[in-house]
Amino acid sequence: MSENSKRQANQGGMAMGPMRGGFGAMGRSVEKAKDFRGTLRRLLLYFLPERIRLSIVLGAAIVGTVFNIVGPKILGLAMTKLFNDLIAKYAAEFNNLSISKRLAQNPTLPLQGTAIPGIDFGYIGRVILILLVLYVISAIFIFIQQYLMAGVAQRTIYKLRREVDEKLSRLPLKYFDGRTHGEILSRAVNDMDNISSTLQQSVTQLITSAVSLIGVLIMMLTISWELSLIVLVTLPLSIFVVTGIAKRSQDYFRRQQRSLGELNGHVEEMYTGHKIVKAFGHEGKAIALANVGGKFHAINNSCLHRGGPLADGVLEGNVVTCPWHGWQFDVTSGKVSQNPAVGVDCYALEVRGEDIFVSVG
Repeated sequence: MSENSKRQANQGGMAMGPMRGGFGAMGRSVEKAKDFRGTLRRLLLYFLPERIRLSIVLGAAIVGTVFNIVGPKILGLAMTKLFNDLIAKYAAEFNNLSISKRLAQNPTLPLQGTAIPGIDFGYIGRVILILLVLYVISAIFIFIQQYLMAGVAQRTIYKLRREVDEKLSRLPLKYFDGRTHGEILSRAVNDMDNISSTLQQSVTQLITSAVSLIGVLIMMLTISWELSLIVLVTLPLSIFVVTGIAKRSQDYFRRQQRSLGELNGHVEEMYTGHKIVKAFGHEGKAIALANVGGKFHAINNSCLHRGGPLADGVLEGNVVTCPWHGWQFDVTSGKVSQNPAVGVDCYALEVRGEDIFVSVG
């Protein structure tokens, strides 16, 4: 091989560097955690510096939930008082009407009507005022809980992101050569976002749900133990169904994240390597790679059906919109066109025929 041929081959190999990986990850099996309990234990260790705030979050969640549960019980007092007053009023009116009819037939009868009682709006107003105070206190504690938990979650995720960044810096080059850019970004960005949302929402929901279950059960027993037993009979069935759904959803969630990594990998490589794609006439191969066997659309559809929007403002269809210059980028062919109609500060995806476009507007 001549020197020019070798040079061109080397340039070609270097030029197609950003295209490495492609859809190679598509055939891999869905990964599972090798040690779920160990991973969970290591994740909980990150909360040790935040244990004081977590204690406050726990207390605020319990107090806010208890006040929220007591509210309907107190509201029931007002409803009972209103019902009893209405019954007494209607009974007195019916009694007076009956006496009036009998006196009309025989005025000499020693009958006398009774006073019609009114509704005790003062009592009802006091109950509503107490109820309002309880709900305001509950809202304050829930706000404190969510505010503190948001800070705890973000500080924890910051530590995780920093450690992931340090880990990526220590990884050998073969790790990056064997994976697409999108897969790595999915692990470093999307997975971290999922952990963040889980820590910020699911942890507090777990606490409030447990307290709500116990509190509602106590309230039900104080109202009617018979109805409470009927509900308790159906509780094991509900737990069985929810457990089965949770086990199946974990598998779908892992598949969704893998599909998201594959989709982001192709989009990122076509976008960052646009000049290389154009320079080496790779548009046709990129389209063939994306559409072979309908894999690209199958991946996108599987992402949408397995999880709805995979990330808020990131995947809503097939066109990524960014707030600059009004350009559209076809991630499958590398074609660029201008679209002044694209809205500013909009980030979404949509279907444009058979091609996938990235809109920058």
